[in-house]
Formats: sequence, structure tokens, C-alpha cells
Amino acid sequence: MRPVFDRLISGRNSKSPFFAFLHNSSGSIFPVFAFVLPVVLGFCGGAIDYARAISQRSALQFAVDAAAMAAAKEIAMTDSSRESLAAVAEMVVKAQMAMRDALSVDQKPRVSLEVLSDPIQVNVSANLDFEPSFGHTFGVPVVVLGVTASARIVGRPNICVLALNPSVTGTLSLEHKARVTGDNCAVYSNSKHDMGVKSKNDALLEATFICSAGGVQNDGVNFNPSPLVDCPQFEDPLGDRPEPAVGACDPAKPSVITMSTTLLPGTYCGLEVKAGATVTLDGKGGGVFVLKDKPLLIRDGGALIGLNAGLYFTGGSATFRFETQSIIDLAAPTGGPLAGLLVFASRSKPPNGVFEILSDNARRLIGTIYIPKGELIVDAEKPVADKSAYTAVVADTIRLFGGPHLVLHTDYGATDVPVPDGVKGVGQPVRLIN
Repeated sequence: MRPVFDRLISGRNSKSPFFAFLHNSSGSIFPVFAFVLPVVLGFCGGAIDYARAISQRSALQFAVDAAAMAAAKEIAMTDSSRESLAAVAEMVVKAQMAMRDALSVDQKPRVSLEVLSDPIQVNVSANLDFEPSFGHTFGVPVVVLGVTASARIVGRPNICVLALNPSVTGTLSLEHKARVTGDNCAVYSNSKHDMGVKSKNDALLEATFICSAGGVQNDGVNFNPSPLVDCPQFEDPLGDRPEPAVGACDPAKPSVITMSTTLLPGTYCGLEVKAGATVTLDGKGGGVFVLKDKPLLIRDGGALIGLNAGLYFTGGSATFRFETQSIIDLAAPTGGPLAGLLVFASRSKPPNGVFEILSDNARRLIGTIYIPKGELIVDAEKPVADKSAYTAVVADTIRLFGGPHLVLHTDYGATDVPVPDGVKGVGQPVRLIN
């Protein structure tokens, strides 16, 4: 046995004091084990403690991430008081750690929270005392595991533009000299495409906040401020809004109008307003004007005027086209099924519908334009909606060509037209930022 052991330990370092000690024939091999064993056990125990610490710190980081997100969502959805957020964060951390069975009986994480105001951001930190199981025998002190997480509310309280399509290029697109100005409101695109938002040539997109779930394409300074990319996708704030009832077409209702007239709420199977004719929509406090199966066409020189009038489009070819020299002056209903909605395109419509604002005299469009399936095109030479107290656009895709300037105000107090739930001040998305 001894010759074999000698051969195993022989080598270029065999003259070292340690090897000399091993070669000392006057002793036994047992002192060697007595010398080496504590060291080996110490290394093994340290490795086990280290692995436990890493695992527990990872669980704590996951819990703190969840706590930061939860606290930020509390602010985003309900504007909770800052005092209650610390309790929310502590509760989430403990629940997440317990779910992963990551706490011993005597361990209690210490959670602290800070809220920043501009932008709205929640910082959560947690410390946890970790006592090494093996290291304690060798005098290793208690180690404090510390982690932090920050979650930020993405955006501002009001929506002026939300492009819903989750995947296509140019879900929100501006070309040539097109401009969008969002006054005290945010612009969002849900497209994950790396060019989900486009603003090129001499186009300019301005808002309080610009956020793309994917990327952006621009030819230089085409945004103010610079967009935030890789944002969370924003749920359709009007996705639960009930659609109004639709009746049968009344053959007595006109479909082609060549002289000025007043129309009452009802179901119209297409409506064409010729040059020289002015159509006044008398909504009587909350009227729903249904365009079924065929489009609403306002020809050059025609006019469409309406207060308390909501336009609901249903069926394959039900869209609108406001031509260049047409006059458009509309305000959404103050009550009824389309309260706050100037345009509502049915969710059951085919996705290829095109709704066009080409008018150089569409200066007042008060309310929300909601086209969950279809494309809104704005292509005019003069400002659009700039004389409105407020205008919001929620559509599958939104494209501006030529030289239009779409102005989206948020002066909600200057009109009796209500702002639909979800467009004003609730439901901002939240994301972790570190």
C-alpha cells in the first residue's frame, strides 16, 4: 500500500515540506487526514452556503421585482396614496418568498419603498439576514443580502393616440411634412415590429410622451421628445365598450343628398353628401347614426355638421371618406351608448377598412375616434381637429401623408363631451427599468 501511495504523490513538488511530511516514515497517514479533513469540510460547507445564499438572493430579487411592479400598478390604476404603497410592497415580497419556500422560520425581509414624481417611479429595496449553516462553525458572520428594483409608469395620464396593431410595420406612420401634436397627452404604439413607429422625411411627432412597444424609424429629428422603445403593450382602453344596437335600413331614409337637410338618428345603408349640400346631424342629446354595409362619403364642397352625434360603422364596406374641400364639424354625444365617442367602428368589421380624413376644413372633431379594426388615414394640407377642446384617436393603424397637422388637445373641461373611461388618466402601463 505504501509504495502505491508514494507513487501517487510523487512529482516535481515532492520536495516541498508538505510532501516531506507525507513521506515521513515515522508517522501515520491518519495525521494527514486530521490535517486535511477540516479544510475539505470547510470548502464543501462554504460552497453549500454560497449556493444557498445565491439561491435566496435570486428569490429575493424576483420578489422585489414583483413588489415594485405591483406598487407602480397601484399608482397607475388607482392613484393610491404613497403611504399605502410600502405595505403593498412588503406584502408582495413576503408572499413571493413564501411561494418559493425561500425563507426560514426566523428570517424576515426588511422592505423599504421610495416614490419619485417625474417620471413616476417606484424604487423598492429589501435586506435579508443570511446565517451560513457551515460557516457559522468557523466564525463566519451573518451576511446581509440586499437587492433593489425600480418600476416606472410608462406615459402620462391622457391618451391622444393609441395604435393597436401588435405586429405590423408603421402601425403609426408619418410621412413627408405630416405632423401630430399631442397636447398634454401620450402617444402609444403596440406594434412589436422594429419599425412599429415611423416618422420620416420632414414629418414630426410631438407629445408629452411617445412610447413604442417595438422600435422606431426616423430620418433624423422626427420626434419630440425621443420615443421610448420596447415599451409594454397597452390594452385597448375601449375594448369593453358595448356596441350600440343596429336596426334594419329604413328605405325612407336618403342615401344620396344633393341639397341641405337635417337627419335624425337611425340606420343608414350608406350616405353620400354631394357638393353644395350641408347635412346637419340632429343627435338630440345622444344620437347614434349607424352606417351599415356602405360608406359615408362627404364629397368636395359638401358639409357634415353635427352636435351630440355619434357615428357607428358596421358591415363590410362601412367606412368614411371626407374629401379635400368638404367641411366637417362634429362633436360626440354627451350621453347615450356613444357618449364621448365621435366614431365607433364595429369590432366585427373586416380588418381592411380604410377611414379617410382628407378635408382641409375639419377643424372641430370633439371626442374619441375609435377604429379597433381598420386604418385611419389623415392626408390634408391644413390643420385637423385644432379647434377641438379634445380629440383622441384609438385605431388599429394610423397613417398621415402629405402635409396634415393633426392637433390633439386635452382641454376636457372646455366641453360637455365626456372622456371615455381609459382614455383619461387610468391604466398606464408599467415596466421594470433595472
